[in-house]
Amino acid sequence: MADERARDTRVAILADPNLRDHKVMGGMDSFANRSSWPNFFSRLVARLQWNPGAIDLAPDAREWQELPAERRDRLMTLLAGFCVAEDAVAEQLTPFADAAREATLVSQESLMAWVFFLQRRDEQRHARLFDRIAAEVLELPGADAAERRAAARAHVPPAFLELFEERLPAMAAELAAGRTGLSEGIALYHMLLEGVVFDVGQYALLDDLADGALPGVREGIERVERDERWHVGFGLRCLIETQPSTDFLDDLLQRAGEAAEAWGDVVPAAMREHSARKVAHRLHAAQLIESPAVA
Repeated sequence: MADERARDTRVAILADPNLRDHKVMGGMDSFANRSSWPNFFSRLVARLQWNPGAIDLAPDAREWQELPAERRDRLMTLLAGFCVAEDAVAEQLTPFADAAREATLVSQESLMAWVFFLQRRDEQRHARLFDRIAAEVLELPGADAAERRAAARAHVPPAFLELFEERLPAMAAELAAGRTGLSEGIALYHMLLEGVVFDVGQYALLDDLADGALPGVREGIERVERDERWHVGFGLRCLIETQPSTDFLDDLLQRAGEAAEAWGDVVPAAMREHSARKVAHRLHAAQLIESPAVA
């Protein structure tokens, strides 16, 4: 039975780039290195730095006007969604570091809080990239980033806005007030918003732009996607430490499908379903659930 479970875990890891990248994080499937895993992520981040201002978007701005209207509408929804969402997650991440200190998950609480700070720095970089795309490629109206984000909201499904402008701020407020635990925050932020909504949105963009139509945008999405991989891996490692209940995990799996629907029809159904199933595979690889078949 142990050999079978180990084999299933390896299969789940190979099927998910988030897990392939971070299997060596200090023991995803054990507690062997509980004091060293935050340092793993800290070192990883140092290798993933990039400058959102260095990406050339001039060819994209020219090509954008030549794209068919239907394709522009689809890409507008996806890119406007990230414009709204990346700013939201950057703003709402601060209470997570404080909750990590209170949770005393490992012997290096300050280092774990530092990793949350590094993630927030990533999100701020992503927000700058998508604001550049909004201004230079999509040509959304607005004299500054805040005004362009307001303009982007008109292109985003209501269910998407509800996740990032209502549920996430509410969760951050609950964490800040000490009325909920870190596991609940990780479930929403890392497992659902990043692990499902961002995951499927990035997948849809990379698939659409595989023909080279918007090379600068595609380069930026690729870099964002690599950052998000470690974010999801970090969140999963936090869940391993907190060891949430079966009921908690069942609820998380149920919400994965709902999160995938946030983009609406702008993302194909098969992509949405595939991204939602990844949550079960990640929890299974982390030995938090018995089988990914539940998803």
